[in-house]
Amino acid sequence: MNLPNKITVFRFICIPFLLAAALIEFKYHWSVTFIIYLVGCISDKLDGSIARKYNLVTDFGKLFDPLADKAFMLASFLILINLGWHTELVIMLMMLREFLVAGVRMAASVEGETIPANIFGKLKTLLQMVTAGVAFFILAIIEKKYEVTITAKGFNPPQYLEIYATIAFWLTGIVTFISGIKYLKDGWHLIKTK
Repeated sequence: MNLPNKITVFRFICIPFLLAAALIEFKYHWSVTFIIYLVGCISDKLDGSIARKYNLVTDFGKLFDPLADKAFMLASFLILINLGWHTELVIMLMMLREFLVAGVRMAASVEGETIPANIFGKLKTLLQMVTAGVAFFILAIIEKKYEVTITAKGFNPPQYLEIYATIAFWLTGIVTFISGIKYLKDGWHLIKTK
């Protein structure tokens, strides 16, 4: 297994630690959550960059890198839903897109084709990472500043955090949905019935 693939596996390994840091109450657990999240996001950029730069692209990486990305982001968004933010519809739209794109990619793979990432897909990934990352960062700051342990039970977030979460999640959800439509359009010839 080459280095980029090991980094991809590492990102999968980060997921239970991310969930544990966010969901188990201990002092500064949001700071730990943010650090693990940041490491996971950096690993996402690192594995692809190394693979392309040193010509280490493998079938394993092509399959598991996007899977690791989706699992990591889903875990992050589920953590935020657990805090009581009502972003379930947005998350469902994002997951619908991910399953749609996975299906189109599988259909393309069967036909020996690939559908390259488009600008909306890259923007989607950036927005998803920034949206969750900023939320975790704000939670870490609130936790440190007020010396409180923020949990889903009894957490009354500041209004600015709720406004941020609502706007950022919906903006991310819209871009995610548009990128899914673009993927569907680009791969329609592979899945339409003949």
